[in-house]
Amino acid sequence: MHSLPDEVILHVIRFLEVHDIVRFQSVSKRLLALARDNTVWKIECFNSSRAEAIRRRQQLRGAQDVRLAELRNALTALPGPGLSAWDVSQLRGGAHPRASSDPGHEVRVQRARALANWEPGYPEEKLDYYEEFVHRHAPINIGWLDFPQAQTSDKEKVGEATGVGVKYDSEEHIHHIVAPLDDGSICIWDASDRSTTTDGGRGKIVAQSQSGLLTGREPAATAESHAIMTETGAVECVAVDNATNKALFAVQNLLQEIDLQTLQLISTKKYPFPITALSEARNSIPVTIGTNWTIHLHDPRDPAFGASNQQATGELIGGSTYTHATLSQPGPLSILHESSPDSSTNSNSIWVAGRFTSLLHYDRRFFPRLRDTLHSGARIAALCTLPYPLIPQIQDLLRNPSASIAALTEAKSSPGTTLVAAAEYKGKGSLELYGLPGQEYYQNRQTASASKLLAVAPHGGKVVFSDGDGNLKWVERDGYSHVRTFNINDYIAPGEQQQQQQQDATAYGIWSSSASELPGQGDIVRKILPTQRICTSSIHPPVGTRSVSSSPGPDRRDLNSPSLLLWTGDGRLGMLGFGHEKAFEGDQGKNRKESRAEGVGESVEDRAKGDAERQFGMAMRRALERSADEVRFVRGLGMGY
Repeated sequence: MHSLPDEVILHVIRFLEVHDIVRFQSVSKRLLALARDNTVWKIECFNSSRAEAIRRRQQLRGAQDVRLAELRNALTALPGPGLSAWDVSQLRGGAHPRASSDPGHEVRVQRARALANWEPGYPEEKLDYYEEFVHRHAPINIGWLDFPQAQTSDKEKVGEATGVGVKYDSEEHIHHIVAPLDDGSICIWDASDRSTTTDGGRGKIVAQSQSGLLTGREPAATAESHAIMTETGAVECVAVDNATNKALFAVQNLLQEIDLQTLQLISTKKYPFPITALSEARNSIPVTIGTNWTIHLHDPRDPAFGASNQQATGELIGGSTYTHATLSQPGPLSILHESSPDSSTNSNSIWVAGRFTSLLHYDRRFFPRLRDTLHSGARIAALCTLPYPLIPQIQDLLRNPSASIAALTEAKSSPGTTLVAAAEYKGKGSLELYGLPGQEYYQNRQTASASKLLAVAPHGGKVVFSDGDGNLKWVERDGYSHVRTFNINDYIAPGEQQQQQQQDATAYGIWSSSASELPGQGDIVRKILPTQRICTSSIHPPVGTRSVSSSPGPDRRDLNSPSLLLWTGDGRLGMLGFGHEKAFEGDQGKNRKESRAEGVGESVEDRAKGDAERQFGMAMRRALERSADEVRFVRGLGMGY
C-alpha cells in the first residue's frame, strides 16, 4: 500500500464502508491523512443527508410503474410526521423535466445538483467534513462541570450558575469558562482542548472569588446573595474581554467590572433599570447594555462614561440622549454586534431583540438614533450571526429546476451576513434567518419546534438551537433540513441512574405515569456557546486534500473534545461532546461518595434528622408534581385539546 500513489489509495477508500475507513486510519500516519480526505467525507455526509434522500425519492418516483401512481397518491394523502407540505406536493405531482435523454447521465446531473445544493461550506470557509460526519452521526455525551462546595452547613448543596461567559485563545477556541454563581462569587474553569499530546483542561476549577463579590454582601450572607443574583434572571449577563482580561457582570441594575487575573472588583456603574442583556466585548469596541427601557453604550476609555456612576432615573429620562436610547416597549433579551465580512474591520451595526416583535437596528456612529427595524412578528430570545450570505429560496436546486449551479455558486460568493434568531411565535418555536444587508429572509415556524426556542448558535456547517422541552436540534444552514435531535433529559450519567429510577418510581400524577416523562418537565438549555468560533479569514482547503484535523504531526486536536458549552435552566454548566468517550469526567460523584462516607461517623440523631428532611422534600416534590398535572389537565378542558 505504501508504494501506491495517493490518488489510487483515495480511489480505493471510496469503495469502503464508514467503519472500515475509520479502522483504515489506524494503519499509519500517511493513511490517517488520506482516510480523512475532505472530499471523501463530504460525500459520506451528503449520502446520509436529507437532500440526497429527496433526490433518491424523485429518482424512484420517476422509475415507478404508472399503475402505482394512484396507490402512491393515496398513501401521501395520509398524515405523516416525516413529510413536509412541499414533499407531499412533489410526491403527488408529475415528474421533473429530464436533463438528458440518457438515464445514466441524468442521474449524474441530478446528483451533482443535489450535492451542490446541500453543501454547507462557502467558497472561503474552512470546513472539516470528517468532523462534520462525527457531529452528525456519533453518539452524544454531556460532561457537567463541577461546582465549588457551597459555604453552608448542608454538605449536599452545591452552587448554581446565574450566567456564563467564555474566554477564547489565539485560535478562537474556548480556553476558560467564566460564570457568576448564586452566592455572588465568580468561578473560572479550564476548558482547553484535548490533543494527542496534551490532556486539556477537562473542566477543572482554576479560581474562585469570595462569596458576595458581585452583590456587595458579606461572604456568610449566602441567602441574601442568592436572592439578588437570581432576581432578574437575565441570560446575556456576562461579557468577557479577551484583550484586557476583564469581564462585565450584570447584577440587577449594577454593572460590575472584574479583573479576571486577580478576581477583584474594578468599578461599578449603576443604571436606572434592571439590566436584561449585554453584548459581547470584542475588538476593543464599546459594550452595548440593554435595560428594561433603555439601551446604553459602555466604553470605559471614554471619560464621559466614568463621570457619574450614580445616575437617577429622572435625570436619565429628561437628560442628554448621547449615552442612551429609549425603548417604546420593554424587554430586550439579546444584543448582537454584527460581524463584518472583512475580519480586519469592525462593523458598527447593533441589533437588539427581545419581547417586542421587531429587531431594532442601531449604528454606533449615530447612536442613539434608530437606523431601521426588521419586523418579525415573533418574540426573539437569542441572536447569532453567520458571516456568510443567506441563499434565497429561488436558488434551491431541488425545489426550483430552473435554478443553475453557477447562480448558486455566485450567490455564495457574494458578500453578506446571515442573522439567525431563536424566537417564539404564537406558542410555537420559530427559527428565523435574515440576510444582511439585503431583504432576504426565511422563517421556519412549521417544523422548528412545538415549544418556544430559547437559544441558537452556529455549529460547524449546521445551526443548533434549543427549545422549551429540553431538546437540542441541529438543522442545515437553510433553516429547515433536519439533521438530528437530542434531549438533555434523556442523557443520564451512570452515577445518576439509580437516583433517577427512584424519582421515577415515586413521582406519579393523575396520569399514572412518571411526571418526568410529561412534556415541559425536566431541564432546558438557556444558552449555547460553540467551543470554536467561525473564522472567515481561513481559506477552504482545495478539493482532494486532507481535512483540517488530519495533519500527521505529533500534536493533533482530539475530535472527541467538547463542541458545545451548555447553560441550563437549573443553573448547570455542561460540555457536549461526540463519541463514546465522555467530554470529561468530573468529581461530583466522588464528592458525593466522600460526603456519604463522612456521614457514617455522624450521630444517630443527625442521621435521623437528615432522613426526615429528605423524606419531607420528596413528599413536597410529589405534591407539587401532582398539582402541576392537575393544572395541565384543567387548562385543556373545553379548549378542544
